[in-house]
Amino acid sequence: MTLFRSLIIAVAPVALMVPVGISFISQPTVSMAAEKLVVGSVAPKLNIEHWVQNGEGKYPKVSDFKSGKVYVVEFWATTCGPCVQSMPHLAHLQSAYADKGLQIVSISSEPLDVVKDFLGNELVDESGKKKAIGEVTKAYCLTTDPDGSSDVDYMLAANQDGIPCAFIVGKDAKIEWIGHPMEMDGILESVIEDTWDREKYASEQKLIAEIQKTVGSLARNKKFAEAVAAIDGYISKITDRRIQFGLYKSKIDLQIRSSADIQDITKSYEELFASCAGEPLFIQDVAWSAYENYVENKLQSKKIIRISIAAVEKALPLVEGATKANLFDTIGRLYSGIGNLEPAIQAQTQAVKLSDGSDQGSFQEFLLELQSEAKKSKK
Repeated sequence: MTLFRSLIIAVAPVALMVPVGISFISQPTVSMAAEKLVVGSVAPKLNIEHWVQNGEGKYPKVSDFKSGKVYVVEFWATTCGPCVQSMPHLAHLQSAYADKGLQIVSISSEPLDVVKDFLGNELVDESGKKKAIGEVTKAYCLTTDPDGSSDVDYMLAANQDGIPCAFIVGKDAKIEWIGHPMEMDGILESVIEDTWDREKYASEQKLIAEIQKTVGSLARNKKFAEAVAAIDGYISKITDRRIQFGLYKSKIDLQIRSSADIQDITKSYEELFASCAGEPLFIQDVAWSAYENYVENKLQSKKIIRISIAAVEKALPLVEGATKANLFDTIGRLYSGIGNLEPAIQAQTQAVKLSDGSDQGSFQEFLLELQSEAKKSKK
């Protein structure tokens, strides 16, 4: 259910918090080693085998990146739910910035017939309406490159192991940013409007590497209190909300491992929800982790569950369609975790009503479980 992972994984080797949907499992068929790709690197040329959609003829095939234009090179798969959820938003961005030179190129590594068959499936667009995937993705360039060369040049070279993953290529044909396509709106606008500070962002990435090394070493040596203190020192130095989110979440993980005072953990949850205000997917991830910690008896605090419910409910007006259904499902799980069956059933009913085909079955199954439990409690 969670879409994000923490910046630091205590005890285990540390990892940068990168929003991901599924593990990047496609294996390139080429054996050549890719050069390291980071922010500021010259974007590798594209050599894509099949261009399935091209904006209804508006956008040419891309090999070299033209000066003065901005590109988004995004990696996806037909089996990746978050990739599919991102498609309407990619179409929206392409339409919004088409007149300013943006071209979005989405690359799968699957066979051409798999991608073509996939276009007939339906998804829920940003307005909550069901549409054929082929209808939605015709706004931008949807492609597939089965030989895996694009994966090697971008994903492998940038050490990215999760999709969907987007690379923003700036007007000088260099990489400006790497991350989840649902998080790039503000950055993409800044790159297009020439207000993006690539050097500042690259510097922040170096600080992240320092955090990984310092906090990761403390965590692996089970010096959890020291690791928490180190994170507190770093949080004020980070301006990227996505990275702050990862730090706060990692702090809570470490506090739980060190059996910190529940009041301190509660305060950390409050700070974490504040850090991701206005970001529904982040809020859902935090709330879901609180639910898991509660039902797994790692963190027995109904107050934290109630704080989580309030945060997710506040995020509901910010989303539509399948995303709103997921938020309602999270609310239902949270209420059920603390034994409040009536509001859990109400929330889960909304989750079933708003869900698309991919999640409706599991949402309905949980709703039936709740209704059955409610009947038993009345006997």
